[in-house]
Amino acid sequence: MGTAIGRRYVLIDPIGYGGLCVVYRAIDTLCGMCIALKMLTAGLADRPGVRERVYREALITDRLRGPSVPRVYDFGETRLPDRTVVPYVSMELLAGTPLASRLATGPLPWPEAVRVAGTVADALALAHRHGVVHRDLRPENIMMTGSGPKLIDFGEATIVDPVRGSLHPAEDVYGLGVLLYRMLTAGPAHRPGRPAATPVLPVAGMPRSLAEICRACMEKRPALRPGSAEVATALWDIGLDEPARARRHGVGPAGRHWAAGLNVRPYVLAAGARSTPCSMAFC
Repeated sequence: MGTAIGRRYVLIDPIGYGGLCVVYRAIDTLCGMCIALKMLTAGLADRPGVRERVYREALITDRLRGPSVPRVYDFGETRLPDRTVVPYVSMELLAGTPLASRLATGPLPWPEAVRVAGTVADALALAHRHGVVHRDLRPENIMMTGSGPKLIDFGEATIVDPVRGSLHPAEDVYGLGVLLYRMLTAGPAHRPGRPAATPVLPVAGMPRSLAEICRACMEKRPALRPGSAEVATALWDIGLDEPARARRHGVGPAGRHWAAGLNVRPYVLAAGARSTPCSMAFC
């Protein structure tokens, strides 16, 4: 391609397409680094609200500086060869595979599902501490990289308004439960046209505590869902090897209720508890 953008970036090739944007592999000529450049599709440049959405995503992602969220290097506007002015975001280039591609071949082993869910829960906890709700937690928005899973695409993310209270982090916790279910089964948590039910996880060898976490996240009443930080702690606890977990809780492999010592009840945890480079963060 070789198109110059903003007198700084040179496009190499497209690596992802979304409903609003195209993501390109590009070179940052100021530092010689390969980055991901996300640009609004030219045909949407005049649509009301889309520019603001791109800028909002850049600002939110930049606010969440953590190891499981892609870095934002720069954002602004550029004039294309056809004279159309579009917003762009320069981001960390992630080398990896979307989780959705992994699940297309079958479920993950439960220990790997625990590690992925724990990392995503950590990223959500970071977002929630900053008042951000992701709102689009699905396998397509989890990039499996050599340095671990990355939570991408904050195009639907919103800052929580404490006055209106229309959105709450519990929405993301529910999505995390659905994501965990899909990783463990490679299937949908609910059948279309049927009311949500308590998920059943017939996974051989899986700790009962993992099923309880999944059920707690998918609790129908948002106020009874655990906080993202609490879920992260519980998942990483399960991720410890069995002897270490037994020593920590004073139980054997069969174990008692995983949440012994925490203020929880079976199937429902206590509510309200507690960056080099290219991104395929699709809109």
